Amino acid sequence: MKNSLKKCGACNEEFNWDDDVVEVNGEFYHKDCVTLYPTGYFAMLDDEPLGETENDDGNMAFEILEEGEYLDD
Repeated sequence: MKNSLKKCGACNEEFNWDDDVVEVNGEFYHKDCVTLYPTGYFAMLDDEPLGETENDDGNMAFEILEEGEYLDD
């Protein structure tokens, strides 16, 4: 069974396998779509708080999403 492609919670674009992705409270965002603050890493989107995240530098989509949830090149 194939999973549906995951999309960024900010820009609504699908993730590519090598995108830097930040997970916040079970939601996924492109690293460049959110602002990370180094106080335990709290993610913001358009000055609205999303929550804390542990992957401060982001991870490539293939590292944290399931196969089929991102676009393969």
